[in-house]
Amino acid sequence: MQPEDIVLQLKKNGTFDDLRKRLLNEFQNGEEGQKFLNKLKFFMEDMISKDPSLIEKESSSFHEIVSAELERAGIYNTIRHEALETLKNDSYQTRIDEEIKIVTEKTDKSK
Repeated sequence: MQPEDIVLQLKKNGTFDDLRKRLLNEFQNGEEGQKFLNKLKFFMEDMISKDPSLIEKESSSFHEIVSAELERAGIYNTIRHEALETLKNDSYQTRIDEEIKIVTEKTDKSK
């Protein structure tokens, strides 16, 4: 079984969704999530103080500008890095290993 096949099976059986929801929930309710919200709040306040006309822009235009600035400031990369580090924790690794084992065993049995 190829790695791509394993990933597809993990998506089909809901493992990815479950891990994504768990990761998001832990982030939102944890200290890192609160730090991120505060950082984002200050970032937005700073952007608007530098350019008050941002508030008057159409929502899609506002979103595009803010997203570009967040990307330029490296905020998205910080969150990606933190998420990947969290996924390296034993509880996530154990779950992922167990699910991969289940998927590969099912495939072996069906041959």
